[in-house]
Amino acid sequence: MSDTANNPAPKQGKPWRFVAAVGAWLQAFDDTSFDYTQDRIDRLERKVAELTEELRQSRASSPRDCEPQ
Repeated sequence: MSDTANNPAPKQGKPWRFVAAVGAWLQAFDDTSFDYTQDRIDRLERKVAELTEELRQSRASSPRDCEPQ
């Protein structure tokens, strides 16, 4: 078995293999619609957790602030 299966651009020069490798590397960063949706859901879940914590703290401090002096 030859090693051409591992080479993305077997009969091209080194510069073209480099360009092909960089292109493949950049393509790995392309987000799909699923990735975008998952990121949005993650951000929304973090925001809900943050707001829930703020509300809990607000409710916890509210009775102390309203006590007569």
